[in-house]
Amino acid sequence: MENFNTIEFHHTRDFSRKMNATFEFIRQNFKSLGKSILVIAGPPVIVASLIIATFLGEFMDLTRAVSTNSGDPEVFETYFMSVNFWLQILLMFVLFLLSSIMSIATINNYIILYEEKRTNNIDVVEVWRRVRETFWMYFGTTLVFFLLAIAAYIALLIPVGILAAISPALIFLGMMAMVCAIVYLMVSVSLTYFIRAYEKKGFFDAAMRSFKLVRDKWWSTFGLIFVLYIVMMTISYIFLIPWYIAMVTTALHNTSTEMLDQPMMTWPMMLLFTLYYLAQIVLGALPNIGIAFQYFNLVERKEAKGLLGRIDTLGQSQPQSTSDEQY
Repeated sequence: MENFNTIEFHHTRDFSRKMNATFEFIRQNFKSLGKSILVIAGPPVIVASLIIATFLGEFMDLTRAVSTNSGDPEVFETYFMSVNFWLQILLMFVLFLLSSIMSIATINNYIILYEEKRTNNIDVVEVWRRVRETFWMYFGTTLVFFLLAIAAYIALLIPVGILAAISPALIFLGMMAMVCAIVYLMVSVSLTYFIRAYEKKGFFDAAMRSFKLVRDKWWSTFGLIFVLYIVMMTISYIFLIPWYIAMVTTALHNTSTEMLDQPMMTWPMMLLFTLYYLAQIVLGALPNIGIAFQYFNLVERKEAKGLLGRIDTLGQSQPQSTSDEQY
């Protein structure tokens, strides 16, 4: 029987140790965490992926019909203005929003349960109970972020408009500055979800705490999130490679629109898109777990809560690294 060593969250870690801790946590909890994510957040993703595949199939059929009828632009106009089209778009948005919220809630609550129970033997029912209790908190956090993002975007457009009025050549610089500002804000508040769940704080208190924790370690936080998202996207795209290969192969051997009628454009498309989006929500655990380790790392560096807790309990602990993080 494999020896199980609980990962201690309250430690300072440099970049490589945070990466190692993230993958070690995934290795320890792959089965129970993956099962929790698929059971809790999987159903809306499956429905949404089926809608996407159906949507793409309808669009390809429409393209083929227009091509065979010498092109009638009114066909596209009628399709894009139809009630069915907008209902599909709305339903996809709602389902993906729901799955994203439930995925984040599942991952964060699992991490908290892991620390409380100090085991990876965590049942889906336990996680689901926590997700139900915190769902509206996560939903509210997402809604406020969405509204603030719109407000920030509008506010950032004002200086871009001023630069454009001065000289069209300055538009590019203004847009680059706006993108940099948005990225900076996103990274600065990246700990908000976990802080709200772990410290039971309100939205604005959690967002301000995230700003304060990340302020002196912005680049290491950005680097960790960026690398883990690249890993997540790279692995998840593997599930779409067979579809792209089939598309290219068919296109090379058949230049007519008959390729759109091939079976690979129907049920295989649905299967591959379903696997792709399911892989994305499971692999979404990577950046979220990395963010959790960054949270504990920053708290320990600035407040030494874990060290103080071990002193208070007179527990035995391994030497804590106090060297400054290099990234």
